[in-house]
Amino acid sequence: MSLRMWRKNGPILSVEGKKGFFDIAYGSDSDAQKLDVYLPEGKGKFAAIISIHGGGYIACDKRQKDMLEPMLKALDRGIAVIALNYRLSMEAKYPEPLKDIKQAIRYIKVHADEWNIDADKLVAWGGSAGGYYALMACLCDKDKEFDNENDLNIEADASIAGAIAWYPCTDFTTLDDELKINSVMNKFLRKEFLDNSEEYEPCLGMLEESSFPYHDAEDAVDALFLNAPCKSKTGELASPINRIHKNVPPILIQHGSEDEILPMQQSIRFTLKANEICEEERIHLEIIPHAIHSSVLFETEENINKCLDFAEKIVVK
Repeated sequence: MSLRMWRKNGPILSVEGKKGFFDIAYGSDSDAQKLDVYLPEGKGKFAAIISIHGGGYIACDKRQKDMLEPMLKALDRGIAVIALNYRLSMEAKYPEPLKDIKQAIRYIKVHADEWNIDADKLVAWGGSAGGYYALMACLCDKDKEFDNENDLNIEADASIAGAIAWYPCTDFTTLDDELKINSVMNKFLRKEFLDNSEEYEPCLGMLEESSFPYHDAEDAVDALFLNAPCKSKTGELASPINRIHKNVPPILIQHGSEDEILPMQQSIRFTLKANEICEEERIHLEIIPHAIHSSVLFETEENINKCLDFAEKIVVK
């Protein structure tokens, strides 16, 4: 028997002693619409990482240690870090959380000078649900359906320079189909798990990797977020793979080969389609061997530096 595993949620980081501005309200619809600005040493103007936390659309926080700490390494390179909260699914359904992301980006760009940040050098970075939001931020900056009518900066530019997406969902409608294929292949090809850590735990009721429906279940976190089944018109509209256009900025996607929650085919199919539409390698894909969902293998010093190198390459033109 093989259980679907993921990373335990880490503690909340303190901002005591940190340089920056914290719990800034970027909207008025919810107390969740707040952001933190972490500033590096120096005078700027700084490029900035926009850190978007994961949590299955329903949980976690902008200061979650395991979801923020990798991004904070950017401070050592003179890059600011802006961490966002957004409305979770228990409070607001699709497309409202995406409106929050877009509204936060506009707020950052309008107020960037106050923090000595370069508004044209913003790179979104997130994992799982955060990776999904990072992709959508790149794809939907001009889509009016994700505008919040209460946004005081609604006329401001919402584009960003690029993104780093770890193990994102790119197509809600195919999640279970791809996981079913993988569960069959694993019976014959997998000999042992090579990604082991005390930080892992069984996810969502200790479901076996071969038990279905998973994402297609009526009470799945995806259905809660979409307020509809994954295999629905809403699921299609909410899927990044159906939002690709020729002006997509550079994106680095990293996905684990042993991800039994969001299968690696999600990132592979998105990358192939996007690069075909863009007629060049605009999306850079890396499959992390043996890595499960939210694996510690994404947070090695080598990989964090690789991601930061990618971000620097985008903003240093």
